Amino acid sequence: MRVTILEFAPCADWIYHLRRDDEEGYLVGDERQVTIRSGAKLRPHTASIYAGGKATNVARVMDKLLREEDAVEVELVVFRPDSPEGRYLHDLQTSELRRVRVRPVMIAGQARLCVDLLDPATPAAHRVAFNISPRALWQAGALEKAFAFAAALSTDLLLMAGNPPLLEATGELAVDLYARIIAAARPRVKLMSLDTEKQALANCLQAKAQPEVIKINADERKGIAAKLWDTFAGTLVVTDATGCLVQEKNHPPQRVRGASVETLYSTIGAGDAVHAGFAMARWLWGFDVVKAARYGQAVAAATVSASSGTRGISRAAVDKFFVALADQNTQGGMDETDN
Repeated sequence: MRVTILEFAPCADWIYHLRRDDEEGYLVGDERQVTIRSGAKLRPHTASIYAGGKATNVARVMDKLLREEDAVEVELVVFRPDSPEGRYLHDLQTSELRRVRVRPVMIAGQARLCVDLLDPATPAAHRVAFNISPRALWQAGALEKAFAFAAALSTDLLLMAGNPPLLEATGELAVDLYARIIAAARPRVKLMSLDTEKQALANCLQAKAQPEVIKINADERKGIAAKLWDTFAGTLVVTDATGCLVQEKNHPPQRVRGASVETLYSTIGAGDAVHAGFAMARWLWGFDVVKAARYGQAVAAATVSASSGTRGISRAAVDKFFVALADQNTQGGMDETDN
C-alpha cells in the first residue's frame, strides 16, 4: 500500500517555558490573559524545537506506530520554499522520521516559524500560554505548482490536514486549495482523508469530488452550515473532549468515548493523532469504523499523556489504551449509538 501525506503549511515549532518574573517574564496571568511589563526582556527557557504542521504531525504518528510487517510505503510531501528557513524545516522533518520518506516540492513562498510560550510550573487555572504562529505564505506560481503535482499524483491513500496557506497576491487564504487538489487527484487516488476547517472545508463539501473521510473537531463542525453535509457520502469523524462521533452515510452515528489518562500534559496534536490512528486502523489493518475510531482515541490518549505529545508516543502505550478501551466497551457499553 502507498500512503501520501500533503503538508501545505510546514513549520518549525519552538517551545519555550516562560516564568513569572517582572524583568524577564510576565507580571501576572491566568487562562484568559497575561500581563507583561512594557520594556521587559522576555528570556524564556528553550524546552524543545521540532517540525510542526498538522500533516507533519500525522506523518510523525504513523512513523512511530507502523509495524515492521506492515507492507506500506509512506511519503510526506512538503510544499516549502528553497531558502535557508525551508532547508531548516526539511532537516527537522527528516531527522525524526524513520519509515516515512520526506519529499520536498519547491514553491515560491516564505517558511513558517512558530513560537509557543508556556508556563508549565504554574497550576492549570493560572497557567500562561500563548502562541506566535504566522500563516504559511505562498507567492506567485505556488498554487499552480501544487495543482500540477496533484494532477500527476497516484497513490492508495491520500491524507491532508491543516489550514490553507495565505496568498501574497490577494492577502487571503487559499480556501479553494483542498477542493481543487481533491478534484485534480481524484482519478488516480483510491482513498482520501481530510482535516481542515471553515471555508476551506465548506468548499470541499460543495464540490463534486469529495474525500472518503473528513476528520474535524466539534467546534469546526459547528462552523459549517448543516445543509452542506447532505451531499457528503463518506465517513465523518468528529472529536471532542470526551471522545469522538463517527458516522457513515446512511448509518446512525456512533459515539466512541475517549480513554482516561492519569496525567494530561497538553491536548496539542490530539486531533492529528486521531486522524493518523483512524486512517492506519481503517485502511492499513482493515478495522471497521467504530474499532478504527477507538484506535484513534487510544492514539490520542497516548499523545496527551506524553510530555512531548506526538513525539513521545509509542506502540506499547497506544496498545495499552486500546486494550483498556476494548475492555471497557465489553464490560460497560463504552460505545453507543447517538440518537
